[in-house]
Amino acid sequence: MWGLALRTLRFRKSAFVATFIAVMLGSGLVIASAGLMETAIRIAVPAERTAAAPVVVSGRQAYLVPNEDPNDLKNMKTVALAERQWLPEDLAGELESVNGVERVVGETNIAATVVRDGKPVQVGAQSLGHDWTSAELGPYRITDGAEPTGNRDVVLDSATAQLASVKVGDQVDVLTKGKPSAFTVSGLTSPARKDPQSLLFFSSEAISSLGLHGGDISAYGLFLKPGADVDTVLETVEDKLAGQPYIVLADGDRGVAEHPEAVGGRAQLIPLAGVFGGMAVFIAMFVVSGTLSLSIQQRQREVATLRAIGATPKQVRRMIVGEAFFISTVAALLGCLPGWLIGPLLFSLVSDAGVISPVVEHHQGFLAYLIGPLVALVTALVAARITSSRASKVNPAEALAEAAVQRKWVTFPRVFFAVIFFAMGIALFIVTGTVMTGPVASATAGPAVMAWALALALISPGLTKVLGRLLSIPVRAFSGIEGYLANNNMKLRSIRMAAAVTPVMLAVGIALANFYTSTTQEAAAVKWFAEDLRADAVVSSTTGGFDPSVVEQVRQVEGVEAASHYTTSAGWIDKPYDGSHVESPWPIQGVDAQNASLITGITPVEGDLSKLTGDTAVLPVEQAADMNVGIGDKVTLRMGDRQPAEVTVVALYEAKSGYESIVVPATLAAKHSTTGMVRQILVAGKEGTGTDALATAVAEKVANVPGAVVGDRDTIITPAEGSKTQTWVNYLLVGLVSGYALISVANTLVTATASRKRELGVQRLIGSTPRQVMWMLGIEASVIATIGIVLGSVASIATLMPFSIVVLESPFPSGSVLIFLGVAAGAFALTLGATLLPARKLLRIPPAEAAKAAD
Repeated sequence: MWGLALRTLRFRKSAFVATFIAVMLGSGLVIASAGLMETAIRIAVPAERTAAAPVVVSGRQAYLVPNEDPNDLKNMKTVALAERQWLPEDLAGELESVNGVERVVGETNIAATVVRDGKPVQVGAQSLGHDWTSAELGPYRITDGAEPTGNRDVVLDSATAQLASVKVGDQVDVLTKGKPSAFTVSGLTSPARKDPQSLLFFSSEAISSLGLHGGDISAYGLFLKPGADVDTVLETVEDKLAGQPYIVLADGDRGVAEHPEAVGGRAQLIPLAGVFGGMAVFIAMFVVSGTLSLSIQQRQREVATLRAIGATPKQVRRMIVGEAFFISTVAALLGCLPGWLIGPLLFSLVSDAGVISPVVEHHQGFLAYLIGPLVALVTALVAARITSSRASKVNPAEALAEAAVQRKWVTFPRVFFAVIFFAMGIALFIVTGTVMTGPVASATAGPAVMAWALALALISPGLTKVLGRLLSIPVRAFSGIEGYLANNNMKLRSIRMAAAVTPVMLAVGIALANFYTSTTQEAAAVKWFAEDLRADAVVSSTTGGFDPSVVEQVRQVEGVEAASHYTTSAGWIDKPYDGSHVESPWPIQGVDAQNASLITGITPVEGDLSKLTGDTAVLPVEQAADMNVGIGDKVTLRMGDRQPAEVTVVALYEAKSGYESIVVPATLAAKHSTTGMVRQILVAGKEGTGTDALATAVAEKVANVPGAVVGDRDTIITPAEGSKTQTWVNYLLVGLVSGYALISVANTLVTATASRKRELGVQRLIGSTPRQVMWMLGIEASVIATIGIVLGSVASIATLMPFSIVVLESPFPSGSVLIFLGVAAGAFALTLGATLLPARKLLRIPPAEAAKAAD
């Protein structure tokens, strides 16, 4: 039968084109997903400022959530820190004692930006100030001028100096602690090599007073003695620091110390890669199964004949699986080419969207190119095995009788799995509505829509027949003889018609569910995190943060009722929860006590927001009761930089379940932030003051503040910024499903239309014009698209309704109706195009010649 499989491929190439394309793309997408996974696991960031140090010690930018055994570090859950972790000064002495270490050099970072004509001058993604003693970590050397020695000396990288139009000896304004000050350019150094960034170096005496973290160490670079082995020193340092919140880096990992934000991308990219790869495999199997099933339906007489002349079910299965094997092997290997192209493109898309830092290098190694083809091949063979089962067991006489028009579709496996998937959909509906809370409710959206879609797909022949009859009434009423013919064709071809309806339904259902999940998630984040913030205008800093005097300037603007510093972060409650009560960090919002009640809109159940000063906090009432704490009690927070902060509870407030946050003074949150400064100011206008007029007045007031940008309330930074990952997972899934739907629908309809050559030829011989034939086919395609949209909408509604009730307290998801119209229009365009384009080609054949074609 293997030889027969090869011979059948020679004469049925077109029937297997869609299978070939689906497997090839599936292989490419799995390769791309494996590349994303490898990138997330490695988090390789090229070293720039620490490139000369063979070994670098940095803070572990992840919080270990304690479990039942505090010594079981291996099984602890790790969550990325929201802010940079700073290192203690005495750690240098501990590192210098390691055998093989010659000296240890500390790296310092402060927010520092060159200002020209009141505007910030910056090269690349960041502008930081450093102690000149850390320049050797680069190494950075003076290319012109001299090292900084005085408190008002600065060394600039040549790219920043050129952009600011300054040279050695010139005066330049530098923004530190939110205030511009004059400095003398004492020298120039070489710019960063791969990672463009502005570099400013100050003297050791000046650095500690210029930045809020000027005396803090961000990383230690270890220079080794001659002959010392890097790997040996690395292992020794790791052993010495075991159990402490530090990480030892070497080779391509050292750049992580310079870009701690890159670590947070791992937690986002790994699930994205896993979901994307899993869905690629799942949908590839679905499409391959569908295309092979269609091919077998069209060859039913051939298969029945083989059975009639003595072929056993096992031989038929081997023939079908053999055909799939030969096609899939070639397609899976050729999938390396699209995988090579898609991988970097996909990484670029998620990087540009902020899912992972752009400084992370994309890695897609040999293992990805091994996994992709192998998974695609296995997927295709499993799909072929499933598809071949019914064809091999069919009674030859029955198959010959129904070869022209298939009427039977109800089988025990189809009914059994339909019941299973309906049960899964119902269970997920109940779980989402009764168990899930807040943003995590989206975790069930993907599995739920797939369960509903698969359940409907399994019974789609019956649903297609019922909906087809309902639609036949308006079709017959408004489309004349063409509608009559279309209705008859759909009645006779309901099962083959269902083969085209299924991928349309799948694409529509998943697209609607994922798009509206994203819009609903974003709406919920705004509603529960930002809606209570009374901000008619928002002043944001592009240079690291504001000087405290800026908010006082804003409060003096006519029409301003309240203005408050605003900062966001994330952390944990160490005591009394000891950090283990929640796996994900608590969102932390910082505001000023002076205007807290006016800006936040929070009405305390107990306590007073005006006391939100110093080391204090406002907690959700339900969580406070759970911890058995009240007004005046002490709570220990683990802030975003891992440092503890013991705060006193001054107020309690009601919070939406799943969207609780801890409110602290803005100064406390800023103290534990990466820059040490507040990045936003929220402004509330007096009653009767227009938002545009208020924004204009505020912009005029802060025009002299470098890096100050005034926007509307949509620019508020919320603690739900991590929703970008979920949003991009949704978008990628929509794109993936739509692409496969295009293949499946096009193949199904193109092949189905092409197989009707004889029928359409006879129809034209008895008097139908080409225009009437095209209208008839267009009506059929429109009915297919309509049924697919209806069933897809049902699958998405069953998914979205419980999710929306949980996160928005409304059964209706948030989002524009244009999303639905766009998806529906795409489904219609795809279905009509796949039907009418091949039909036009058929109609060019003379009717008599077409009528003589074989079935």
